[in-house]
Amino acid sequence: RAINATRSPRQSGNPPVLFHITHHHDETTCPAHDKEAADASFGAVLATLEANVEQVVGAWVDPPGHNFFFVVETDDAAKIFTGLWPIIPAGTAQVRPVNSLQAALETADELRS
Repeated sequence: RAINATRSPRQSGNPPVLFHITHHHDETTCPAHDKEAADASFGAVLATLEANVEQVVGAWVDPPGHNFFFVVETDDAAKIFTGLWPIIPAGTAQVRPVNSLQAALETADELRS
């Protein structure tokens, strides 16, 4: 479900940024063996991300390691929190802004000149 998150003035109107999200939970909070819990958490998270961020670029999982990986594009980090809401109780997420390697190399070239 989407909500109208209040944006901070610094973020309002900025162009979208790519974020790499790593979510980890352990075997004690893993809902995999409970269909109802799994459907309400990890079964729902992709839809809530899609409803809240501008684009979900991709989603991957390492089931034995209890790790989920998402790349999303958004202009406000609050939208990521809202999108991850179904899985927040299960574990911890690291959210990092990322840039293309080529763009970083080009910026470094400009800074060195």
